[in-house]
Amino acid sequence: MGRPEVLTDFAAVEQLLPEWRALAGRSARSPLEAPDWQLPLARLYHARHSIRFLTWRHEGELVAVAPFSLVTDRPRTRPLRQLAMWGTMGPRLRGLVDVVAVDEHRAQVLDGLCGWLRASNEWDVMWIVRPQHGSPTPARLRTEAAAAGWRYAAYANLRSTTYQLDLPDSAEGWQRHLDAKDRRTMRARSRRFAEFRAGQVVPAVGQPEATEALDAVERLLTQRWGEREVNFRAEPRFRPLIHDAVPRLVAQGGAWISVARDDSGIVAGLVSLAQNGYAMSLMMAATPDASYRQFSLGDQIHHAAIGEAVGRGCHTYDLLWVGGYKETFWRARPHFLDSAVVGRGLVGRTAARLLARQLTESETRSPRR
Repeated sequence: MGRPEVLTDFAAVEQLLPEWRALAGRSARSPLEAPDWQLPLARLYHARHSIRFLTWRHEGELVAVAPFSLVTDRPRTRPLRQLAMWGTMGPRLRGLVDVVAVDEHRAQVLDGLCGWLRASNEWDVMWIVRPQHGSPTPARLRTEAAAAGWRYAAYANLRSTTYQLDLPDSAEGWQRHLDAKDRRTMRARSRRFAEFRAGQVVPAVGQPEATEALDAVERLLTQRWGEREVNFRAEPRFRPLIHDAVPRLVAQGGAWISVARDDSGIVAGLVSLAQNGYAMSLMMAATPDASYRQFSLGDQIHHAAIGEAVGRGCHTYDLLWVGGYKETFWRARPHFLDSAVVGRGLVGRTAARLLARQLTESETRSPRR
């Protein structure tokens, strides 16, 4: 079982989709490992790179996958050959991806991955970007790097710490999550929104409304940030990604969009993803109109979206990076996520050291979603 089968084209991966969905549904540790997110992302961001989609089977059953691309686009004279997992390059939200494996086979699968890395002569550096808290993958690769004479160059920056809520097992438990004063404040803001704007908060819009809600989030983000908006303005492929992936996930029960709306339309929206009990905020936007500030629409739709996660049986909700309010109000706990560049050979070892230093020094300002 140690040696993986390697798929090298999208058509072969597409045929694997039903089995991959079933595996991720019971073994993924991050919503961004959902195949209905990963495959659209790879088609947009990895289409010009070579695919190395590793699969492992036990008694005929798919028990693990590791989707990689081999990136060789710089420099022209001697390209740096980079192994990058799907989701470690592309849109602004990177990482929270890992080998997806059934728990009882994970150790053997990681041994098999290390064996494949040793045997392959195709790569100079390999990226490890923020796998889920508690992942054994970074430690296993660090051990392998030491044994093989590779450089394991760890790095950390603002995005290395994520903020997660441990969710209760019932809607009643979620209603008690905030203290009494904060619950009263939330109810008062909800009443004001209903009285003054005829507004309502919808925890999860229906599937036919998903496109309208995604368009509203884009519109609101652009109104708020203008030319400084970092998702849609800075990355033209992000819009087709979410309009492909999010409706797919909604149809599979792996995503929902919470909105606040009044007579003017949608004035706040939050896209949440979930897989195997792990939920997360993908992106959130609210109107910049100052007259809406009294309603704290961001708090209201977060409360509704996280309550929806509880109702769907999720045990964790990830609010992503940048703490403060997430800790004091939502009681989220900070978790450090490991990242590293693994390099081999003279070129790879040198590149790993330089890339890790560059990434550690990057994002000195608070990153926006």
